[in-house]
Amino acid sequence: MVHPEITRVEKKRAENSILTTSRCWDAEFLSCSELFFPIMPYGQIFSNHSNWPTLEQLNLSKPQETKTWTGFDLKFVLQKGKRCYEGFNSLYEPRIFLQGEIRTRYENWHDFYNALIWFTFPKIKASLNMRQFFAFDENAEFPWKYPPKSRTREQDFLTIFDEGGCLLVKTDGFKIPFLFGHAVYERMTLGENDISMSCFEIDCNNDFINLSLLNKIQYLDEIGSQTLSSRNAYSNGCPFYPLKIKDALSYLKDLKNLSNYQSNA
Repeated sequence: MVHPEITRVEKKRAENSILTTSRCWDAEFLSCSELFFPIMPYGQIFSNHSNWPTLEQLNLSKPQETKTWTGFDLKFVLQKGKRCYEGFNSLYEPRIFLQGEIRTRYENWHDFYNALIWFTFPKIKASLNMRQFFAFDENAEFPWKYPPKSRTREQDFLTIFDEGGCLLVKTDGFKIPFLFGHAVYERMTLGENDISMSCFEIDCNNDFINLSLLNKIQYLDEIGSQTLSSRNAYSNGCPFYPLKIKDALSYLKDLKNLSNYQSNA
């Protein structure tokens, strides 16, 4: 499982390069890896920013279709304090499901990438939140003041994929990795590449390769949401398997070789 880095981390991307830290904005975040291509359409909105996007800018940039499972328009709101208070407003998943509000920290890569994944895969994110809410509701004491002391196996699976997931498209002879977990994006931005992701496979025919990036993403969002919104997906064990970053990069290289061959034919 990929865990978010809360502490300040400093990594050199290249010799004599500027250090990217958990507090340092880098407008070239999309160039961290070829694997960042899924967030390119919405990430480009912020690639000219000289500083961290504000919550207002995130809210103004979100697509119209970014809604919760319950139909609320999504809104990024400031996360206050260190969860030292009790009550509904401190409960992350229920607040999204019942009000459409996502607690978000200023100047934080983890939460910034979470927003981009909501923009990119809104239906899958809404499905995961819906499942988290019902799992929470079954396990929490009412009236809700605190999260349950223990988590269910389903909640663990949901969090594993939400934080560290990858959608792996399988066509006839090729595999295409679409990074999903916002903690994966965060850690790669901070220079960490020895990461194992939680992979969810989606079978597609070869016509998928010729779709535009936005159409690819919309298709995966629809198909992924249909599967991951069902409790059955988690009832017979973990539906994901590990995939290392280096292996995901090799799949992209294979696909690039195919594109070069076709362009020279």
